[in-house]
Amino acid sequence: MSEAPLRASTIETLNMFIPLATAVLLGLATPLAHADDSNPPDGLLRPNAEEAADVIAALTGLEQMRAEMTVTLGTCVPALEAEHPGQIACTFALKVGAGSSESQADFYKIDDAWQAQPSVSQDLLPFPDPAL
Repeated sequence: MSEAPLRASTIETLNMFIPLATAVLLGLATPLAHADDSNPPDGLLRPNAEEAADVIAALTGLEQMRAEMTVTLGTCVPALEAEHPGQIACTFALKVGAGSSESQADFYKIDDAWQAQPSVSQDLLPFPDPAL
């Protein structure tokens, strides 16, 4: 059998579809990466996105802007100087309108309600956090 060399038009066609195929595969993988994290592999219980946004709004005094606010949690570790059982320190990205900011906070539960406070665990958390 003789192998025919690839024609330039075939190579151009392949080069056009490789980025498209990559984007499609990444788009399919993204929902899996952000699936239910109620039982995360590291064992740390985290607030969901809505709960995190609620307590960050209260912590930052931005309650009146809560409807426009989204919060994404990044890296979480057990909090230093924890005052509450299960207290974790997390990086988070805060987006309000076109603005965004990255910071850290400690999260813990009192009864069934999440709470947040400024963190003293900054040295344990990456900044900027590649997870965000």
